[in-house]
Amino acid sequence: MEQNKKISSDLQDSKRDKQYLKKEETTIDIPDVKDIPGQEHIHVPKMKEMIDTTISSDDEEGKGLFEEDELDAETNVSAEEKELLQSSSESMAGEDDEARKNIVLDNTDEDGELLNVQNDISGDDLDVPGAELDDADEATGNEDEENNTYSWGQ
Repeated sequence: MEQNKKISSDLQDSKRDKQYLKKEETTIDIPDVKDIPGQEHIHVPKMKEMIDTTISSDDEEGKGLFEEDELDAETNVSAEEKELLQSSSESMAGEDDEARKNIVLDNTDEDGELLNVQNDISGDDLDVPGAELDDADEATGNEDEENNTYSWGQ
């Protein structure tokens, strides 16, 4: 008979616990607000009564913040530095990265016809199905291309 019992990893309650865990209906009597001493002077504010209506000045809002910077020749980033910064964002300075940079794709097929290929390390040049459905969230990385068909009911 015991062999037919399903083996479970669930811990069973004891008989004593089952007695205390029986369902029961309980009513909690909570006093009305008017019956609580001191609450008669409390009034709920009207909608938008607590809204901040303080007018802020332009400097608090940051207007003209970047116009105040006086750049000199020492603080500007040169074209060479920009190029180095860009390459450092695409590379981990390893042997594999250097080898990948030196890869050049064929620009013609076996019949000698020109191919429409680019050699972009980031993959931005790849044709991605559904890319035409991209929205404003694409640039920030928040778009979910995989679920476009579900989101738009297509």
